[in-house]
Amino acid sequence: MGEISGVPTADIDNVDGFYTTQGSSGITANSVTNTGLQMYGSSSFWSNPYVTKEFNIGPAYTANTFTKIAASRGYLQFHALKSDGTLWYWSVSTSFMSTSYFTSDGTWRQYGTDTDWTDITAGQYTFGAIKGGDIMFLGSGSYRQRGDGSTSSRSSWTTVNTAGNWTKIHHGYRHAWAINSSGEAYSTGYGYDYMTGQGSTGTISTYTREKNSLTNIVEAAGGYRCSWLRNSSGDVYFTGNNTNGLAGPQITTTSSRNGPLLAVNSSTNYVCSKICNHSHAAGCHIDSTGYLRFNGEGSKYLRPDNSTTDKKLSSSGYQLTSVGSGWTHYDAADWAGSNSEHLGIGIKSGAFWIGGEDSQEFKAVFGQTVNSNWYQVRTGVTIAAQRAAVLVAG
Repeated sequence: MGEISGVPTADIDNVDGFYTTQGSSGITANSVTNTGLQMYGSSSFWSNPYVTKEFNIGPAYTANTFTKIAASRGYLQFHALKSDGTLWYWSVSTSFMSTSYFTSDGTWRQYGTDTDWTDITAGQYTFGAIKGGDIMFLGSGSYRQRGDGSTSSRSSWTTVNTAGNWTKIHHGYRHAWAINSSGEAYSTGYGYDYMTGQGSTGTISTYTREKNSLTNIVEAAGGYRCSWLRNSSGDVYFTGNNTNGLAGPQITTTSSRNGPLLAVNSSTNYVCSKICNHSHAAGCHIDSTGYLRFNGEGSKYLRPDNSTTDKKLSSSGYQLTSVGSGWTHYDAADWAGSNSEHLGIGIKSGAFWIGGEDSQEFKAVFGQTVNSNWYQVRTGVTIAAQRAAVLVAG
């Protein structure tokens, strides 16, 4: 080791502009100081999977196992449930999240210690949950999705309905649904095109039962300015905008439906076992045999069989046999109407699938051919995400 005037260079740094061995190698650590899952919100930032924990870039995924997860694309925040009833979150944004209650460092962390969280959902800059039979809310209150009459935003989980008998929660486009233990469906928020099922296009500020007083409802789902409800028999009811003919085979007009009206008849069409989030153009339900049933426009590549053929009105509910059975989830991501992205994700036999007209940026990260076609994401791939976020079960 060299010396300067008898002093080892290891002990000297920046003498008259002379940098010695105390200087860096030219590669510095990332400013995110955690070892958890990395997710990025910029469409131009890419992650090198070989620059790992020594530079504060963590592994592709952590060892958490969740039963349900909800994500806010706008704020890069996730909330998830575990089978033990605990609530977990992941955040790199402090928007609507108080630093007194949340640590936004891109690491999965448990929220509190309670074990009575039973359902979770996300909407347009909102999160909802069921905890101990009560409705909880987090995020922006602008569109009356809180359901307690207030438009105030909340930066920590806040109880907004204490009936104690709620079982399911769903946040859609500027509105929300809740289902109670009696199988009754209640909505709140903006009423565009009758999407809240209240017989009006106006706004309601508290959870109110839908106008047709349906019974045995077990699930709610949404699309752009529209909603679906499913009962325990596998019938599906629709209300709202049907411009693209995605409501279901029982509805034969593209005009807005002042419902909820029968859209899938379990005796005539098929038995529905899961209604899934739709885009404004198209989407799928899952029938009792585990096959996908397609409704709407095919042009956006939201059909996992890669066909661009439309299936609308009486021809909707078309079974996609070529992609087989075993489907447990389908989601067509769409919150912004005609200007939104057309991205589809699904789970088949435990494997993650992705496709759609706007799936290319994800495929580039996965190392796959960049196109609109659907494919199964291979196990063990390192994932970075742009604009939205994707999680793969390890």
